[in-house]
Amino acid sequence: MRIVERAVQEAEAEAKAGAQAMAESVQALPPTSVPNAGRGQADPSPTERDLKAIVYLDIEQLRQAGRLPSVEMAAQTEEEIRRIKWPLLKDIAGSGGSPPARNNVVLVTSALPGEGKTFTSLNLALSIVRDRELRVVLVDGDVARPGLTPTLGLEGQPGLVDALEDTAQDVGSVTYQTDVDGLFFVPAGKWHPHAPEFLAGSRMPEIIEALSQRVRQGVIILDSPPLLSTNEAQVATRYAGQVLLVVRADSTPQQAVLDAVALVDNSARVSAVLNHCQAPVLSRYYGQYHFGYGYGQHHGRQDRTAKGDT
Repeated sequence: MRIVERAVQEAEAEAKAGAQAMAESVQALPPTSVPNAGRGQADPSPTERDLKAIVYLDIEQLRQAGRLPSVEMAAQTEEEIRRIKWPLLKDIAGSGGSPPARNNVVLVTSALPGEGKTFTSLNLALSIVRDRELRVVLVDGDVARPGLTPTLGLEGQPGLVDALEDTAQDVGSVTYQTDVDGLFFVPAGKWHPHAPEFLAGSRMPEIIEALSQRVRQGVIILDSPPLLSTNEAQVATRYAGQVLLVVRADSTPQQAVLDAVALVDNSARVSAVLNHCQAPVLSRYYGQYHFGYGYGQHHGRQDRTAKGDT
């Protein structure tokens, strides 16, 4: 998939966005809008409504909530996230030898709760948009226990669950623009007793397709529930071309990792992130690394073992 250079419209969009800095804090994109023209393929000129900074990422609050690294670890974590990002983008571009279809849909999950999948999702999204060539839609797909949604102040606001429940609702109406250029967010939505069934239903592929059309050559990152905690997480892997499995070092049982990998749809490429790991040999040069990264098998079931030495 060819990454297209940013169009002239983006410069105009950024200029107008500055004038909208005091815009209202929460506002969904209208169904007919195309967010952030200039990233990926050229889009029609955005309207002033599209240019409003909708959701503001409070860096300090996100750090306190454990969604971003501390100031001391920020540079080191950013470098590690790059190691995760580049192979994913290589596959999205189709240069890794794997089919590009659905590869722009990256599902981030874990075997068990508390392993760092939401941390990884947000930091990966921020790293990708820094390339200034790709747009990212970050989706809070953990509808039972939303992570980013409450942190960003969108708890109780319409989101993924609402679009899944109401087939007439355009996903654009629950896609929120952020103050980070190129980053958009779909919250989990209002609580519903049948939310897990919605995520596993036939409407979900339509939502993913609609987001793919909206982001064009960008990336959809789906922060999924843990694989061993809910059934819908397993179903959700069908919609992704790439699955990123976050494993907490010295915590997640090996059998839990193997059981989680076995649940991933055969068509998805599986990668693993070893979170909170230490690298004593490299510590004299780099200090303590938070992440390790490695591939299991790209497709199929053979040798799908999580790796993680960076």
